[in-house]
Amino acid sequence: MKTKILSLLCLIVSLSSCTDFLSYDETSSYDEDQVFTVYSRSTQMATNVYSYLDSDFGSVGSAMRGAGTDEAEYVWPSSNVHTFYNGTWSAINTVDDVWAINYKGIRAANLFLEKGVGQTFEENKYQSGYDKAMKKYDNLQYEVRFLRAYFYFELMKRYGGVPLITKVLNEQEANSVSRETYDKISEFIVSECDEAAKFLPKTYDANYDLETGRVTRTTALALKSRVLLYGASKLHNPTSENQKWVDAAKAAKAIIDSAVVYKVNQLIGYDKIPNNIALPELIFARREANSGTFEALNYPIGFEGGKSGTVPTQNLVDAYEIKRTGNALDGTYFNWNDPTQTANPYINRDPRLGFTVVLNNTLWAYDERVEAFTGGNSGLPKSGATTTGYYLKKYLDKNISFKPSGTTSSRHVWVIFRYAEILLNYAEAMNEAFATPSYKDATYTLSAVEAINLVRKRTGVALIAIPNTISKEDFRTKIRNERRVELAFEDHRFWDIRRWMIGPETVAIKRTKIEKNNTTPVTFTYSTYTTTDRVWDDKMYYYPIPLSEIYKNRNLLQNKGWE
Repeated sequence: MKTKILSLLCLIVSLSSCTDFLSYDETSSYDEDQVFTVYSRSTQMATNVYSYLDSDFGSVGSAMRGAGTDEAEYVWPSSNVHTFYNGTWSAINTVDDVWAINYKGIRAANLFLEKGVGQTFEENKYQSGYDKAMKKYDNLQYEVRFLRAYFYFELMKRYGGVPLITKVLNEQEANSVSRETYDKISEFIVSECDEAAKFLPKTYDANYDLETGRVTRTTALALKSRVLLYGASKLHNPTSENQKWVDAAKAAKAIIDSAVVYKVNQLIGYDKIPNNIALPELIFARREANSGTFEALNYPIGFEGGKSGTVPTQNLVDAYEIKRTGNALDGTYFNWNDPTQTANPYINRDPRLGFTVVLNNTLWAYDERVEAFTGGNSGLPKSGATTTGYYLKKYLDKNISFKPSGTTSSRHVWVIFRYAEILLNYAEAMNEAFATPSYKDATYTLSAVEAINLVRKRTGVALIAIPNTISKEDFRTKIRNERRVELAFEDHRFWDIRRWMIGPETVAIKRTKIEKNNTTPVTFTYSTYTTTDRVWDDKMYYYPIPLSEIYKNRNLLQNKGWE
């Protein structure tokens, strides 16, 4: 009996043009011949694989994954994001469990690669536009191979080595597979990216109906860059093999060298990054349907429709430099012991702070002022008020309204890869690979210092350039801080903590108490305090494999410490 293919669903992805290349289709039931011998159905089976891409618009119990780190807190105790650090995490009590969903995506990819590749749709051969349609169709296999590789990356960064499955398995076969090593999965992803990059277009031009949102050549190279950077890092490179850092630098450099051609090297204003499908530096993103859900989850308490939620920590806020002139190594970080700074701690700071975090006494949604101070409209002791002194701004659309006169929504775009990350990948890898961050030669024509300064001089940011004289160790500190602020709330901090193996350094969470003074004009007193109630155990560098999966397949070995 032929296998039935159920739930033929397609991801809704809108384009810059007036049509979508991934259009919605009702749930259908066809056998394999009925699917893979019909152009539209076979195409939909391929584009459906995109639907397994994840975003982090509140993916962990309505919280962003950053709330499981020192980047943020989640104000409501009911969210399972607290499981990351409250001591209850286990193979039974899992959190952010993506094992099953990613293997579903992998199976969908394998199915198309087995049944869909090589179809010629002879009955359409004499129809107008056949050659163009087949060009688009033949490209799908490389998009799908990339997506499969990406799903493996999502698995291995959580669980380490996982079963490597490249064909459709029956239930018995699936429940008897064993884990491959982390390095083996990494090698597979890199190989798939290299192969896909040979055939994927650099852009989807008129030959592809000017479609956007699809995997491009640069997308494949960006995944390769990230995978090799992770593989070179301490967690996955305990013996500090230098060649791994060289390979990571080389992978990032391949994108930098071609960036002018691919037109992704324009670092425009930082505030233009969120929800911007036309962002010049955007390499790949997942587009969400129009919604106001993320705003409802994160608008300040006390604002119409706002429930509060993921709130940035003082740890993150302190990472934003003082904007000075002179030497970038001379007193650029905020000093809470300096009364000239603490009187108004948010002036003359890295502008990215104001684009990422809603600060006390600033205007936000509805053009209303956020009073995060004690007793304010969005401050403690109100239930749901920020516990840190801050609210989230990045990725929120302040024009969304929940007022009774008419609620609104907007399109959200989750960045998966953008060019600034590639520059920071390169800077980190170059610093670790070579003796000094100023190193460059005929192959590596851009030094680590020059790469990071390209990010720091972004339009509207314009921070002091880091000097060539910086030491390798000091530059390591700088690049880690730069990633923290540039990539804040883009789902990097959680994984950087793990690959750098700095978990114990991140459990002390800093908050700020804000009090309004009885003065004219109004002033505030800011005082920080630290809590150390979070739990860290080194087994948390990897997730536990869900016990339900191990019960189904006794060949799966649990990660160390989670047995």
